[in-house]
Amino acid sequence: MIYGNLLLEGYVHRSISCNHCGASPIRGFRFKCSNCVDFDLCESCEALNVHYKTHVFVKIRIPIPPLANPRNPLVPVIYPGNELEETANSYDLADLQAKTHFDHVELEAFYEQFRSLSTVDTEEGGINKETFEKCLGPLGLEKNLITERIFAFYDQDGDGIISFEELVCGLSILCKGSLDERIKYAFKGYDLDGDGYISREELRRMFKAYFRLSMELVRDVVRTMEEGMIDNFDDEATKPVSAAFSAPIPNHARSSGSDDNEDEEDHDESGENAKKMKEASAKGKKSANQSEPNGGVLLDAQRTESLDEGALMLLARDHPVPSSTSSRTPLPPGQMDEEQWPVMEAMSMEAIEEMVDRTFAAADALDKAKIDFDEFKKVVESDLNLLAWFESLGSVF
Repeated sequence: MIYGNLLLEGYVHRSISCNHCGASPIRGFRFKCSNCVDFDLCESCEALNVHYKTHVFVKIRIPIPPLANPRNPLVPVIYPGNELEETANSYDLADLQAKTHFDHVELEAFYEQFRSLSTVDTEEGGINKETFEKCLGPLGLEKNLITERIFAFYDQDGDGIISFEELVCGLSILCKGSLDERIKYAFKGYDLDGDGYISREELRRMFKAYFRLSMELVRDVVRTMEEGMIDNFDDEATKPVSAAFSAPIPNHARSSGSDDNEDEEDHDESGENAKKMKEASAKGKKSANQSEPNGGVLLDAQRTESLDEGALMLLARDHPVPSSTSSRTPLPPGQMDEEQWPVMEAMSMEAIEEMVDRTFAAADALDKAKIDFDEFKKVVESDLNLLAWFESLGSVF
C-alpha cells in the first residue's frame, strides 16, 4: 500500500495545476473535466464535489506531454440536467426509506442522479417529458404507447413532471417490488381509459406497441453490430495469395523442340476450347426465350455432351440459374427492412390476436369484452409474459 502511494507520487503532470487547491504540478492521479476547455483537479479535491455535477471527469495516471494536452472539450455534456452546484436534499429520506425498498445510502445516490437529470427550474427540481425521452436514447426518437405508459407510471400525480419521490417509488417497484405490486401497476398500464377494466382493444394496442418497441431494440443492436463489423472489416484477409502479385506473369523462352510441340498442342486445344465456349454461349443466349419460367437454362445431354468443363463454366456464367429459394436480387439492409416490415407486421397482428384470445381464455372471459383486476391477476400468476412491457424499461434510469 505504501509502495503504491509512493509510486503514484512519481507520476508528475508538469504544467498542470489543480483548479481548486492550486497544487502545481498535480502528482498521482489527475482528473481532467471532459466537458470544460481547461479544468483539472487533484485526487484529493475531486472527492470534494467542487465542480459541476453534470460534468464528467477523465482519470489520468500517466502524464500527457504538456503541449499535447487537448485544448477543446473532449465530449459534450452527457447529463441533461441543469443542476450545476451541490444542492441540499429537501426530502425526508427516512420517510422515503419506509415507503420504498431502498436503504438510506441508495436513496442518497439516487438523489444525486436525480439532480443530474433535473431540468425543472424549481427548488425541488424534476424530470420532464423531454428529459425522459432523452434518457430512452434511440427509443425516445419516436412516440410509442409503451414509453408513454412508463412515463405515466412514474408521474403518479399526472402533472407532467417526475419528482424525486415519484422516481424512487417507481424504481422501487420495478427493481425490487413484489409480484403483487408489479401486477397492480401493470394493470393500470393496460387500462388506457382508466375505467378499471382492460378491453380487448386495449390489450391489442399494448401488444402492438410492445412489438414495435422490441423491433426497434433489435434494430438498434443490429445497427451497432453492423457499424462495428464495418469498422473492423479487413478485406485483405479474404483475397487469394495471387492478389499480392499485380504484375503479369512473363512467358518463359522454350528450351527444347519437344517443349515447342507441347506448347503448340496446348495452343490448339485451348483454341478449340475457346471455339466451343463461344458456340455454347451463343446457343445459350439464342435459347434464352425457351428457358424455364424462372430464368434458368435447361442443360440436357445433347447440349452438354460435346462441351468440356471450361465451356460449361462459361455457359453457367452467362446464364446463371436462380436459387430455388428466392429469385430476388439481394437488397441493402435498410431497403430490406422497409420491404420486410409489412410482412412482419402482418404476421405480428396474427400473433397479437392469438395472444389477446389466449389472455381472455385464461381469464375464463371469452364471452366478455373486458376483464377486471382479479381476472387479470389470475392470468399473470400463470403467465408472467404480460408483465414484459412493464419491466422492459425498468432500467431507463
